Amino acid sequence: MFKAIAQWVRRSPGEAFVTGLVASEASRLVWGIYQAGALATVRPKRPDPNRTYPSVSLIVPARNEAANIDSCLAGAIAQDYPDLEIIFVDDRSTDDTAARIEAVATTDSRVRLLHGVPLPEGWAGKPWALHQGITASRGEWILHIDADTRLNSGAITAVVDAARDGWSAVDDDPAPEGGYPVFSIMTGQSLPTWWEKVLQPAVLGAIMEALPLRLVNSPRVPWIALANGQFILVRRDAYDRIGGYAAIRREIAEDVMFARRAKRMGLRVRLAAGQSLATTRMYRTPADLWEGWTKNLHVGSRLMPGLILPGLAYLATAVLAPWVLVMMASRTANRLTPTKMRAAAGALLAIA
Repeated sequence: MFKAIAQWVRRSPGEAFVTGLVASEASRLVWGIYQAGALATVRPKRPDPNRTYPSVSLIVPARNEAANIDSCLAGAIAQDYPDLEIIFVDDRSTDDTAARIEAVATTDSRVRLLHGVPLPEGWAGKPWALHQGITASRGEWILHIDADTRLNSGAITAVVDAARDGWSAVDDDPAPEGGYPVFSIMTGQSLPTWWEKVLQPAVLGAIMEALPLRLVNSPRVPWIALANGQFILVRRDAYDRIGGYAAIRREIAEDVMFARRAKRMGLRVRLAAGQSLATTRMYRTPADLWEGWTKNLHVGSRLMPGLILPGLAYLATAVLAPWVLVMMASRTANRLTPTKMRAAAGALLAIA
């Protein structure tokens, strides 16, 4: 069999190349379908008047976020969660981020502005800002989001119920007693410009393609863990047991390291789909996107080196392969081969 395949490749390298691309993309489609069921979905909900809800502290670190902070504030104060405090940590912004927060704080007693102090030696910026906000908070549960994330109405009620009730919609992963003390969601992405619509789904898809999502939620493999720093909910006793962000103070990828530390300590960590709960606009310019994702790629290569090459292979196949086939077809003199190549390219584009 292998000899026959080798002879076919030598005899028709172009056809073998096309077949290989289509086969690899088809296998990616199968893997994607398998992955799709790994993250169950949490949807917004209103508080149940017959239930008692634990107190929640919403922590939002912000540094020079004037472009995003109004939207973040609007989403925060729109929450109807019964016992909620909202703490914005201004990480020594040089724009009017703090002034915008203060303006809202005067009209909503739940909102508080905390002025951050200078970064101590040995700390990364975001862990330090989170540490300050959480230290100043009182909630039984702590939810922290990024300043470029906007909560939709009912988001906090939904995740608190999901986490404390032991919510699970994946049949092979029964809910643990006591629920999930660490709960994170993949937020929806706001993509208003054409370049965001083209690039962000490809990059985010590469990450989700490479990660074995079913193992992320499995307690049997504590070394595979993931949380989304745009939205993490943690019960305070679990936060204290983990050691808080002081335990991972030097980490740039504090979300992944927090989830990994929690899993290794025997705490249940849950990652879910929550695109209807919150939206995030990660980068506003191509330069920001390049800077952000190259940093994330560098960090990811250190934390999960075995996943980088599959992710890059996915990007190459999903984004470049169809166009390579179209170019090959346009330069080929044989009439049958271009037809096959165009059909293959169309199939690849449809799958991608």
